[in-house]
Amino acid sequence: MVNKAEIILHPVRMKISQALMRNKENGLTSLEMVKIIKDVPQATLYRHIQVLLDAGVIRIMKEKKVRSISEKYYTLNEEEARLSADEWKKSSTKEKLNYISHYQLSIMTQYQNYLTKLEEQDSSNDGATFSLVELKLDDENFIKFQNELNDLMIKYYNTSNNVNDLDAPIRTIAFTIIPES
Repeated sequence: MVNKAEIILHPVRMKISQALMRNKENGLTSLEMVKIIKDVPQATLYRHIQVLLDAGVIRIMKEKKVRSISEKYYTLNEEEARLSADEWKKSSTKEKLNYISHYQLSIMTQYQNYLTKLEEQDSSNDGATFSLVELKLDDENFIKFQNELNDLMIKYYNTSNNVNDLDAPIRTIAFTIIPES
């Protein structure tokens, strides 16, 4: 693989990372991931798991002996699953456009799946929302805003990982910040 961004922003590998984020306490086996990520062929999924493992983005949390084979439980290596500001800056304009396209496609796919499931249920229960706002902020306040937003995301991310209710719905929150130059 060329670089870390290319590794983690691939659509199939993003699905693997999301599945592992949702199951970080116990990890997941390859077979469990196949059951969760139904739209990816098993051989393809295994190949992408190996790419993430080789890159250190995921790791083996534990191994369990089942009959004559050892079942591996994978977990997300959260530090390696993020791009640093420096890694992002080193990416070319073309690479950045490619990465943001993968990101947007992933969100679009999740929203499409959500709408499909909603059609099968009571559509009056639609909790999805999106918004676009332009803020006039100087550099100091922009950095402050980003830091506060990051702190808020981390707070609720950590809270959601401590929720004991296994049936609690998963809610995808996505942000794109485009600073005007």
